[in-house]
Amino acid sequence: MQYKKFGLIIYFISVFSSTFGQNNNQNINFASPVDIPIFLSGNFGEIRSTHFHAGIDIKTQGVIGKKIYAVEDGFISRIKISINSYGKTIYIAHPNGYTTVYGHLNHFTPEVDNFVKTLQYQNEEFEINYFPKQNQFIVKKGDLIGFSGNTGSSLGPHLHFEVRETNNQIPVNPLLFNFDIEDKLPPVLYNFVIYPLGRSSHVNQSKQKKSFKLKKHNGTYLLADTNQIYLSGQIGFGIEMYDYLDGSKNRCGIHTLSLLIDSTLIYQHTLDKFSFYEAGFVRGHIDYAEKVKSKKTIQKMFISPNNNLSIYKANKNNGIFTFQDDTTYKINLIVTDTHGNKSELSFYITGKEPNIEFNELISGNGKLMNWDQENFYENEEIKVQIPEKALFDTINFKYSIKEPEFKAFSNLHRVHNIYTPVLKPYSLTIKTKNLPGELKEKAFIAEIQDDKINSIGGNIINGHIVGQAKLFGDFVVLVDTVSPVIKPLSDFSNLKREVIKFKITDKLTGIKSFNGYVDNKWVLFEFDKKNDLLFYTIDKERIERGIEHELELFVIDNVDNISTYYTTFYW
Repeated sequence: MQYKKFGLIIYFISVFSSTFGQNNNQNINFASPVDIPIFLSGNFGEIRSTHFHAGIDIKTQGVIGKKIYAVEDGFISRIKISINSYGKTIYIAHPNGYTTVYGHLNHFTPEVDNFVKTLQYQNEEFEINYFPKQNQFIVKKGDLIGFSGNTGSSLGPHLHFEVRETNNQIPVNPLLFNFDIEDKLPPVLYNFVIYPLGRSSHVNQSKQKKSFKLKKHNGTYLLADTNQIYLSGQIGFGIEMYDYLDGSKNRCGIHTLSLLIDSTLIYQHTLDKFSFYEAGFVRGHIDYAEKVKSKKTIQKMFISPNNNLSIYKANKNNGIFTFQDDTTYKINLIVTDTHGNKSELSFYITGKEPNIEFNELISGNGKLMNWDQENFYENEEIKVQIPEKALFDTINFKYSIKEPEFKAFSNLHRVHNIYTPVLKPYSLTIKTKNLPGELKEKAFIAEIQDDKINSIGGNIINGHIVGQAKLFGDFVVLVDTVSPVIKPLSDFSNLKREVIKFKITDKLTGIKSFNGYVDNKWVLFEFDKKNDLLFYTIDKERIERGIEHELELFVIDNVDNISTYYTTFYW
């Protein structure tokens, strides 16, 4: 009984500590970055495909061009323009020790825009990453700094907004600060998953994980299946859950998840802040295999040996619980959002005597690979070199080979399986097959998944090609001899608009670079990668009016196939 009380004490201390941190942050009165009501399409800690979301996504009423303001006094500490990620971005450092980030902007203020354009022309490069001096761009709270957009990897017009600790650039949950955001909706719980983890563990006499749908009754979630659950041995749990905010149908992330068994705190994670270097750990935090198979995001409440996420605030035996025979246990889940809205799941299970132990990990064909060691697999056709701590857990590595059913320059190699996550890249060497000498520079390692081709590049060395893979799966050597496709979207015979547009695509290895010239002088083309859109806004200060001009465009892919486009236009 004392042990159960101790678990409750830990739980309440943890909740109090989180609330105390929130109150400290809320003493900082940031202004709103927008002059419209704040509704969110994404929040801090929401799980994306490869990372936790590091900020909040503020809706801009479905349009581009909403005014964006500095939330506090400070200076612009960084200006970044990227084809991917946050697109056009402003960073402002504040005296209070925080830096705020404003991403996916359409453009900046005229002063900053003109300065950035000068840099781009000096470097003859669209992408920039500039760190102004402290007194170069001073801003006051409420100053206009730019206009909302859809640049970078954005999938729709919005403002990506972050708060970071300036000294280490660690993102902090913006909802812990004093922003006027309405949220009275508790998190929604969908599915509860039970995982047998030990050699003799079972869920209802099965070695397979089992998922249970949830229903809400009198304000508390219950299992929809009312049949008794019997567990034996070491067990872990997972939950599919989302949070929703007022005025938005978008699925967002929760703030705190706690698991208690018989009132003892077994597991807890809280999303107050995390480091960017932790991004890859999200693959170990979720049920990665289920994500690949069904697209469902199941957050595990047990921690893999090589998962070092800092969000874990409490765990007993890494969240793994051993169930004893003929004992009844009460399972409690408490899920809260940043505004304190809470949902609970409560039910009982019964422990059952485990069956005879059987080590599935080392059964059958395969090679045991320990997560805390460097691992190798090699034969005449392939070499796989996995760095130490690139795996989340020890695996029984599998490999197979077959002839590809399409034109290729190697056999098709299945490296383990697509359902096992990898934390960091590993080296992959594949023997080429019937690769002509003149095509060596065009060869690349292709990852094949669902009939889609993803190039991971590679370099030819003594009849082999060596590359860095980030996932397990099927790999083969292909060649890319096809130049990028350039399709004009503007009518150059009657150019009425000031924006010249092209669609540029490359099916195999992707676009590496692009450069446009007007009258033999470099001009600033911008690339909207998600839409394959390359465009140039005619610069009135650099292009003479009332005459005919020559335009040349060069687009190069990642194995240096080049396409050119030439035309003349009158402006």
